[in-house]
Amino acid sequence: MRSLLLLLCLGVGACGFSPANVANAAPTYAKPTVAARSDVPLTIILDPQAVHDDMLLSGFSPAEVHQVNLIVTRDLKSALEVYFSRVTVSTPADEAKTAGHRVIANVKIDSLGWKSTNGNTGAVGTMKWAVAMRFADQKELFYQFAEQTIGRHEITLLSDTDAMIRGAIEEAMSRLIEDMDAKGVQKLVSPADSPAPSETTSASEAPASDDE
Repeated sequence: MRSLLLLLCLGVGACGFSPANVANAAPTYAKPTVAARSDVPLTIILDPQAVHDDMLLSGFSPAEVHQVNLIVTRDLKSALEVYFSRVTVSTPADEAKTAGHRVIANVKIDSLGWKSTNGNTGAVGTMKWAVAMRFADQKELFYQFAEQTIGRHEITLLSDTDAMIRGAIEEAMSRLIEDMDAKGVQKLVSPADSPAPSETTSASEAPASDDE
């Protein structure tokens, strides 16, 4: 009966999803354990023009999604802490002031939506988003990730919007972590306290020969 009701609603657009709040959609997913996290500080820039606090679920059955910024301050931060031991969130005004050997991560969420499944008897969440990283003292990006993530949690009730959004966040963060691992982000970011390359040994410091 529930599937038939969802089929009717999604098929003719007669119903709408319930409003969602990302605060109620905290993701739970397996995170890899790495041998050593980078100690290079990483700052996530939360730009209200790139990540809106409130969004509309895209599609012909729109619904309000509140506190979208939590996907950055809570979920992206937690995902990046898999590889970085010092992760903070800051504003665009502070981005220009950030200097030294640290990483800047810019994030953009273009849309939150949904995709019908099993002949319109179910639905999963979607998220179109992107993450880019660079060193604070460089303009060139050393890492980019962008995709339309399709969520992992199928719902059959239009009132389960929170669960649908949670499934999209879980899949998005898992995909990001996998991509960072595949592209060797850890190897691209050297430890903050790594010693400088040793200089060529001078003649006065040359090791003694066996003849001495």
